[in-house]
Formats: sequence, C-alpha cells, structure tokens
Amino acid sequence: MITRVGKKYKLDFRPQGVGGKRIVKLFDYKVDAIEFQRTYVSRLSETRAVQVFVDDRPLNDFINLWFDFHGRSLKSAVDTKNRLLKLSGLLGNPQAKFIDPELLAGYRTTRLIKGISPATLNRELITLKALFRELKRLSVIDYDSPILTVRKLREAKTELSYLTGSQIEKLRTQVDSTTNESLPFVVMICLVTGARWSEAVGLTVKNCINRGFQFVDTKNGHSRFVPVEESVFLYIKNRLGQGDFLPCYGAYRSAFKRSGLKVPSGQLAHILRHTFASHFIMNGGNIVALQKILGHSSLNITMRYSHLSPDYLIQAIQLNPLVGSVSGGNNVVTLSLNIKKTS
Repeated sequence: MITRVGKKYKLDFRPQGVGGKRIVKLFDYKVDAIEFQRTYVSRLSETRAVQVFVDDRPLNDFINLWFDFHGRSLKSAVDTKNRLLKLSGLLGNPQAKFIDPELLAGYRTTRLIKGISPATLNRELITLKALFRELKRLSVIDYDSPILTVRKLREAKTELSYLTGSQIEKLRTQVDSTTNESLPFVVMICLVTGARWSEAVGLTVKNCINRGFQFVDTKNGHSRFVPVEESVFLYIKNRLGQGDFLPCYGAYRSAFKRSGLKVPSGQLAHILRHTFASHFIMNGGNIVALQKILGHSSLNITMRYSHLSPDYLIQAIQLNPLVGSVSGGNNVVTLSLNIKKTS
C-alpha cells in the first residue's frame, strides 16, 4: 500500500505474501513508489522459484497490486476495487492459483440460490478476468488464469421499456412536487437528450454551449454534444449559473414510486434514457443519429430501438411475401398463394 506521510510517500508491502519479507520505503513522489514496487515484483517473477511465492499470494494482494499499477487510472477505480475486494471476501480470499472453474461454479450456484441475478454474476466474472489479464500484461504473473475459460451465465433478455406521453406527465407532476430543487432539471435533461443519470447530474454551466449540452464525464470516456430547444437550453443554463446540481436520485426514486408507474427491475435509472430513444425513433428519427446522440460505441446497441421505427412497421406490412394475396369475405379469410407449377 502507498500512503502519504507528511511530504513523503510511504510504500509498505510484502511481495511474497503475508508470510514473506516486508518492504517499507519513503519516496518524494508517488510515481517513484509505484515504479519501485512494479520493478521489484517484476524481478521476483523472473525466476520460477520466486514465482511460486508470488502465485501463493491471496487474491486481495493481487487486487491491491492491480489497483496500484493500473486500476487507479480507470474511471470507476475505487468502485471497481471495492467490488473486487467484496468478491474476494465472498470467495474466502483464496490464493490466486486456486481460483479455478470449479471454485467459481460453486460460488455462482450459491449466489443464484440466494437470488443474485446472472447479470450481476457475469459482471463479477468479467471484472475478475480483466484483473488477471492485466496482471499478466504487467508481468506480475506469467500464466493464464484458469478462470479465463469460464463462460458467462445465460441471461434472460429484458425488453427495454419506455414511458408513454401520459406516463411522462404523470411522473413530471410528482417530480415537480418534490422538495429537491435539482430533480426537475435533471429529469428534463434526461428526457430531452437521452443522457444517463450521472451525465445529467454532472452537467455544469460551462458545458452549456451553442444551444446544447456537452457531456464530458461519460461512461465510455468520449464527450458528446446534444442540441436542445432554446427555451430548454436557457432554462437549464440559468439554473446551472446558480450552482451545480445537488444529488437527487433518492428524490427521483420516491417521485417515481408516488407516480404509481411500474418499471422492469434494474431500469429505473435508465427509463428516461430509454424513453427519449424510443420516442426519437417512433417520431421518425434516424437510427445512426440516435447512436451519436446516445454515445453508443456500436450501432448494434442502438438497434435495440429499431423495431419502433414507423418505416420498420410499415415495411413489415408492405414487404411481406403474402402482401396482396389475403382476401376476406363473410368473416372468412382466405390466402391465395401463387405457386408455380412444375412440369
């Protein structure tokens, strides 16, 4: 671990695990401490005898190394580290070399019985795999962890839901009656731009430009610009000119509950984003334009909304192979199929 001690940075770690030698050094700069630890561990891994000790370290040690060498540079660094440490605790903080498909299978079965969703377990698996891949890239280990062969659990596909016009008004009535002053503004931003909740809450006055909003703190790290109506732009900009938004998700959850509306599990934060996207397509919007507005890295993700397109629905009616061959009379429908006879 690296901690601040006065004007120095203290490195305190055991490269061979809890039973091994302890190294404590002070550095003027944090980067020097990180580089020393990286180099020391890399040298240990150069010989097979020492590598055995490295492999014997518990998972928590690997998580801390991953965080110091790489994880801290990620957008959700602390959250990811905490999730990994929680997973390690549930597994019993085993030695890394003993984490194999059999161990994970037993763990996942127990968690499924307790009601944990396959989606949650899959996210844990993805994060754990990324941890071991990065440790190998950093030369902390020189082997491929057996868990890299473990496949994700099958997830039941949940249809994306959205709010109708009347449901939007019902929700906004409850939002406007809240005591949280920031909530109506945040909800409006989500509905007119398709922004994620965190993006809307994190919007600042300096990002209100050119009659639109520039979202910079995004999920994939790429900024994007979304224009809005002038009245909406001025309304939001004037409010942000008085200060940043306050946290308001709890107030949003309460307002949604008071509205009596129902939403599939796990979609409460995203229902506003889905609502924007769904109405955009239903009103004739272009799917590629929607991809850019939502900031999706792949058009395949945006295609989830394509079935709502008016053109899509009309073409399903007009371009099917039986078009024009269906006739009805006396409440009886008959199909006239022109089948070419063969001689």
